[in-house]
Amino acid sequence: MTGRTVRVAVFVAVQLLACRFACAWGHEGHRVIAKIAAKTLSTTARQKVAAILGTTDAGVDDALADAATWPDEIDKKATATEAWHFINVPITKPFATKGLCPNHNCVIDQITAMRTRLANNAVGFALPVAPVPPRPMTSQELAFLVHFVGDAHQPLHAATDGDRGGNCVPLATPLTHGDGSTTTELHAVWDTDEVLAVLSALGGENAAAATLVQRAATTHVTQSTPRTWAKEAFTLAKSAVYQKLQLPNRTAPDDACAAGITAVTITSAYIDANVAAVERQLLRAGIRLSNVLNQICAGNGCQSNP
Repeated sequence: MTGRTVRVAVFVAVQLLACRFACAWGHEGHRVIAKIAAKTLSTTARQKVAAILGTTDAGVDDALADAATWPDEIDKKATATEAWHFINVPITKPFATKGLCPNHNCVIDQITAMRTRLANNAVGFALPVAPVPPRPMTSQELAFLVHFVGDAHQPLHAATDGDRGGNCVPLATPLTHGDGSTTTELHAVWDTDEVLAVLSALGGENAAAATLVQRAATTHVTQSTPRTWAKEAFTLAKSAVYQKLQLPNRTAPDDACAAGITAVTITSAYIDANVAAVERQLLRAGIRLSNVLNQICAGNGCQSNP
């Protein structure tokens, strides 16, 4: 490999490691959501998604899962995409999003933006700097759409308590994983540890996706809108995070931590108690994503552009 190739490979490896334990739904959660969606795509949508991702029909599941984690692997600050992953709705007030998405820089508006671009076969999409690892334009848009639908269903990507969605709340005792990595703050508990508990219960990534697809046959998932998805996640954050852990109400600017935040204790019992809710959110995200792709790819949309 050339020196540049080595540097890129090292950068991507570091980003992947960081993402696994610091991104919405973590590496595993986004992949499960994408595989649920892939398994429930229409024939037409699956063919078009395969073309966008440069794969075959047999490779769609894995290729869409790989695309789902890409927006967390690139440099979010340099590409100006960091704010696209969430919307900070204060839990101290009724759910309202007015004024919380300046210049469309939030997950709700970016779902709509990527969906519209793919449906209209828009051209000219470009980030401020070229993302690493690179993707063709339409593949970028698809990856963002897949990822952001997942993000909108992560409770702590739609709620804040002066704590940047739990990112400011340290754990009294870090949670240690089998590979030696640790979870040290509350947001990552829901990114990673709650999803790992689901995978443990259902038998891994592929088994979890297959089980949840089967469950979808007997579970009604209302499609609704990205704003409603965020409201569901916000409501879950209030009940399963802030109320269940008895965290005090705080306020702070979006990019800051409130003063006096103390460490919280997370037990295995707490994590296990949320498994059903996390399974429900993963299922909703996967089915809703599939419905979106089936709709926008049904006509002339979803053409692959370089």
